[in-house]
Amino acid sequence: MFFKKTSAVKEDRKEPESPCTFIRDCGFSRRMDADGHNDGKENSGNAARISFQDIRFGRLPSGDVRATFLTRYIFDIPADDLRERIGEFSIEDGALVFPGVDENRAWKRFDPLLDEGFRGLRHLLYDKPAVYIHQNSSIPLIGTNEFGIMDRGSNILEVKPLTGCNFQCPYCSVDEGKNDKTHDYIVECDYLVQEAAKLAAKKAHPVEFNIGPQGEPLLYPRTIELVRGLKSIPNCAVISINTNGSLLTTQLIDDLAAAGLTRINLSLNALTQDAADRLAGKKYPLEKTLRMVEYCRGKIAVLIAPTVVPGFNDDEIDGLVQLSTTIEKRGFPTIGLQNYLEYPKGRAPAKAREFPDFFAMLKPIEEKYGVNLTEMRKGDFAIFDEPEPPKPFFKNDIVRMRVMLPARYKNEIVAVAQGRCITVVGKDAHLLPIGKDIKARIIRDKHNIFKAAI
Repeated sequence: MFFKKTSAVKEDRKEPESPCTFIRDCGFSRRMDADGHNDGKENSGNAARISFQDIRFGRLPSGDVRATFLTRYIFDIPADDLRERIGEFSIEDGALVFPGVDENRAWKRFDPLLDEGFRGLRHLLYDKPAVYIHQNSSIPLIGTNEFGIMDRGSNILEVKPLTGCNFQCPYCSVDEGKNDKTHDYIVECDYLVQEAAKLAAKKAHPVEFNIGPQGEPLLYPRTIELVRGLKSIPNCAVISINTNGSLLTTQLIDDLAAAGLTRINLSLNALTQDAADRLAGKKYPLEKTLRMVEYCRGKIAVLIAPTVVPGFNDDEIDGLVQLSTTIEKRGFPTIGLQNYLEYPKGRAPAKAREFPDFFAMLKPIEEKYGVNLTEMRKGDFAIFDEPEPPKPFFKNDIVRMRVMLPARYKNEIVAVAQGRCITVVGKDAHLLPIGKDIKARIIRDKHNIFKAAI
């Protein structure tokens, strides 16, 4: 998801060399027209014009500049800094325009300001600091379950393009929505596709890419491009997405189908409005979501995936199973009930039900509708066991690593070593400076998800 030029025509003038590592490494490109000129207005009226495909500039009431990145992320640039470093400016159609300023000079002086701006990137959803992870950031996409790609030893690869959710589900296993986490992440689309292709190439069986982040995937501004990119991978058989469904529209469903999405795993937890609202932590668009389920017919498979939370939606199960019998079967089950479980960093609105009790509760409904609710099989989803990627280190190893980006909790930081991210935990770990080399002991290595202690 570098900032792409709108034309493949090579620019007919030399790019200025940027002194800013972030800009140089991230590959930001100016918006170009079909003739290879900057937005079709290179030095238009003897003015330098700074614009990007994925950033739009606007004015704040204070007079400073607000940059909106990929529609959902923002950073600000002080107007005085722009004047002092480049010159007087105006904003036209989302672009910065500097009258009487040489274009190359403007870009060279703007690059550090852009770098500073991205260091202050924020997610609009809850005004939370955000980190943009791209293919030249030196941040691997393996090693954490919060962003990137997870391989749990099968032909399913979990793709996690962002963090953050528009709901406040009381049962959320990762405490997404409005919370005390310190940062959100967003990953470059091209980087995800590139690394997913490398992992898929090593699989003996056709691969399912499951877009299942810690949050709501349809908040990702490049969801269509991500699906399209994953679909282009030779070993791709299935692309699924885990969503609460609130952002689905007929146009989005059409676009997802055209891009190659195979199945929607829909977190629909109730068919009565009060219960649906309670389990979403806010007003849930129930009627619209049910219309979208029907609209998927002939386009995308739908699997209803409710989480059964004791005391919240036990009496909703029958209706949800009945609904699943009306959904078009497109090679997969149409319902998969999940037993609520408690997790160390998740929310705990109820005591978890033991699995024997859970299955005993489902058995009469299973028999009533003739729908398998208690014995989901790998064959139902063409799941095969596969070797995991090799681990560069193991539990109890002492590893030298470099601190690279903030984690999402106090007393944690993310470091990198040998192509893996490692979440480092310990008192005041979040205060370790970015770029510092440290040694830490690996305390978790399962599925190439690493934690280390200092």
